[in-house]
Amino acid sequence: MLTKHTQTNVPAAACSRYPHPTMSSILIVLLILAICTAALAGPAVPVVPVLPIQDLQPRPYQYGYAFADGLGMSQHRNEVADGTGAVKGAYGYQDPLGVYRNVEYTADKDGYKAVIRSNEPGTSNHAAADAVYIVELPPPAAVAQGLRAAVPVPKLSI
Repeated sequence: MLTKHTQTNVPAAACSRYPHPTMSSILIVLLILAICTAALAGPAVPVVPVLPIQDLQPRPYQYGYAFADGLGMSQHRNEVADGTGAVKGAYGYQDPLGVYRNVEYTADKDGYKAVIRSNEPGTSNHAAADAVYIVELPPPAAVAQGLRAAVPVPKLSI
């Protein structure tokens, strides 16, 4: 025997004892689960412990070196700090042709000051900022090699 189906205006979910959840409620549950999982997992970046502030007061020191290659090239450097923040030092070189540069410097509360003594071709006596250049004529071997000789200018007094 066939039965006749009747149509009603009641939604199927209302007729069911266990209504089906909507897509938005599923997304809300998944979002809450994701947030809880992240909160329980801890930070994604490891926490670095804060180190105590170190005492960065200047300390006295002294160092230096000098060497030569046996073929006419030599270099040197020395530096001394007095523990108040003032540093004095010198460095320089000489090449096999006799071209040299020697720098004496002081760095303290008044800034960096240098005196550069040289016979490098193309340089001249002058003062720039807190640096004074005292230049001699280049050695004959450097001039013979075609390097430009410095133009003699009056010597600066320090």
